[in-house]
Amino acid sequence: MPFAKVALDVPLPGLFDYSLDAACGALDDIVGRRVVVPFGRRNVVGVVMDVVDESAIDLSRIKAVRAVMRDVPALGGPWLELLQFCAGYYQYPLGGAVLSALPNGFKTPNPLNSLLWARLAWTGPAPEWTRRERTKATLAARLGEGAVRGVHGYELTRLSPKALEHLAAWREANLIGEVPALPYAAAMAPGLHPEQDAAVKAVVAVLDTKQHRTQLLHGVTGSGKTEVYLHAAAQVLARGRQVLMLVPEINLTPRLLQLVRERFPVSTIVALHSELNDSERLHGWLLAHTGQADIVLGTRLAVMTPLPRLGLIVVDEEHDPSFKQQEGMRYSARDLAVFRGHRENLPVVLGSATPSLETYAHAESGRYDKLMLRTRAVADAVLPTIRLVDLNTSAHEHGVTNPVWAALKQRLDAGEQSLVFLNRRGFAPVLSCAGCGWVSACTRCTSYMVLHRQGHAANLRSDGMLTHGRLICHHCGLDAKVPERCPTCGNVDVRAY
Repeated sequence: MPFAKVALDVPLPGLFDYSLDAACGALDDIVGRRVVVPFGRRNVVGVVMDVVDESAIDLSRIKAVRAVMRDVPALGGPWLELLQFCAGYYQYPLGGAVLSALPNGFKTPNPLNSLLWARLAWTGPAPEWTRRERTKATLAARLGEGAVRGVHGYELTRLSPKALEHLAAWREANLIGEVPALPYAAAMAPGLHPEQDAAVKAVVAVLDTKQHRTQLLHGVTGSGKTEVYLHAAAQVLARGRQVLMLVPEINLTPRLLQLVRERFPVSTIVALHSELNDSERLHGWLLAHTGQADIVLGTRLAVMTPLPRLGLIVVDEEHDPSFKQQEGMRYSARDLAVFRGHRENLPVVLGSATPSLETYAHAESGRYDKLMLRTRAVADAVLPTIRLVDLNTSAHEHGVTNPVWAALKQRLDAGEQSLVFLNRRGFAPVLSCAGCGWVSACTRCTSYMVLHRQGHAANLRSDGMLTHGRLICHHCGLDAKVPERCPTCGNVDVRAY
């Protein structure tokens, strides 16, 4: 009797054995599929990781798989290997790793309607719509507008909650049909300077060998790293492959997404990040999983998106700590991108003007290829002049030295503006009582009062307790002296934190 090794989203290590009977259908494509199985008193959705002929569990304790979901293609072997590595390397339950990488809409026991991700267009005769059929007329008009590229069913669900119902009836009546993807095409791209061109050729060379190489694209700010990404992506799309581009922050996604869409107007481009609702993320994820998405642009969780035609991974600003997940399964999306490229034999490009120490060390040792962009993309652009002022030798007032005062005055006299960054105002952000937990909250607003030391007269004793200073609120301006003891409990152990 065959048994399925099922990954479940429970805080327990290992996989769970379930028996497979004739009702489950063919077993040659069951690995990577969702299954509905009993767990305790409820039915849950899991993913089949393997099928074996024997089980070490007593047969009387093994329950049967209730249903096998064949509504979408099975999750591929490379994706399953990625999550197995992730669970083992980051010491996390395999079931939790697998299920956390899936969108919430994919983890329900209800089969998914294929019309959600189908690319549809109106192909039949246009009926005469009545006033009561305004919704149908709106949907049909939208399908008619998308006769060339097609309209995904999910986009139509935004127009009407009954969209899928109407689409199913129209497809049955042969009024609508699926539209194949348009052939690859790119808009006019700007020319590359020699260093950019060399970097693109290096990426494409790895792509043509069908072997893995990690490449550090080390370029100064404004050197045109994004153009290298886009030119390399164009080469990948022309070969019928997919591109995964990772960015550290959500607020970086819209601008880059707009640029990518302008460069590749007929390609299907998907954005995946945490600000999407469950339906939006499910739709984008399905487009990627079914191979319809040509480019996936997202934040760290997008590294776990299944992509059957993946040809290139780009990690922009690879040094950014936002690529590290700090809750649940803790992982580094940059490191997973490198592992994924290694397992699937494809190039991985890590871009940064200030590479992380480990990436830079790998590039220096030859483990990674180093692609340098030393000049800015715009011919007349120059880097700003940077001067370091030694506070030990230059007189300063409140941390601002005389050369800085002179530079500020020079800019003001020229009618220009200056921007001054302060690392912290005050000596300590807050005072706190070790006895009762009192903190120096402002009595006039909702902020906290900051400790300021007054000249050299205020300091801390060797035991950390205060002797002099002022408390100042940076929001409303309230100014008060430092209390000698806690205003709540009278404890004299009031410290700066």
